[in-house]
Amino acid sequence: MESRPSSLIPAMPLITRTKQGAANFGPWENVVRVLILVWFMLYTLNAIPDVHPLVGRIAAKVNYWISYFFVFEYILRVLCAKPRKAYIFSGMGILDFIVCVPFLGMFFGLDWQILYSLRIVRVLAIFKLARFNETAASFKKAFYLIRDEFFLFFSVILFMLYVTSLGIYIAEHEAQPEKFRSFFDALWFAVETLSTVGYGDLVPITPMGRIFTGVIMFIAVSIIAISTGLITSAFSRVWQQENVFAHRRKRPSDKAAADAGGEEGEAK
Repeated sequence: MESRPSSLIPAMPLITRTKQGAANFGPWENVVRVLILVWFMLYTLNAIPDVHPLVGRIAAKVNYWISYFFVFEYILRVLCAKPRKAYIFSGMGILDFIVCVPFLGMFFGLDWQILYSLRIVRVLAIFKLARFNETAASFKKAFYLIRDEFFLFFSVILFMLYVTSLGIYIAEHEAQPEKFRSFFDALWFAVETLSTVGYGDLVPITPMGRIFTGVIMFIAVSIIAISTGLITSAFSRVWQQENVFAHRRKRPSDKAAADAGGEEGEAK
């Protein structure tokens, strides 16, 4: 008697690959998704001061083992990807590696203070969920459409950060040596100004510094407007393309249904 596959067990390979060669573990991807959410829930518990000490210790222990699971997941994806370099240097591959950096650092004997400062990269693990979200594909398509404009825009941003940092340092260093101590303090002021955030911890007080900052503020507003226009245009083009493709996919089925309806009418 021939054995038939059970309908409860889907007939699918354990490991499949995308067009880019990245590994997909089928139903096991749901385990990764759940562990990411559990990981952040446990980190949230550790951030609550009034939580019971026993709950905090259990959460820290479970979080510890989930962290090692992420390292295992990254190694497994590297081994299963074809070609491997395509995954390693892809956006998700780099993100997976960055999340593993604090744990890999322990094996290479990094200083405890360095490891503690690297804990902030664990927050990036939430973006690992983008692998399971169809919306992330739209972001990828939009970025691909404006990749040339984006790199040009990014180069302009870096140039403006350098010019702003150097200019405000020259204008304010002698007047405020305790605040503008180095180029890096001026760089932080440049980031605040060009992003239009302005925390107020660094403020120009010299006439030259204020005039220079005022000009940079107008440039910053223009930069924000240009970046918003680029992103909006890219998403608009992606959504239009997706709607057109969806419409084209429906048309053959609609035609088949119409033909079937015509045949039934002739039969009657």
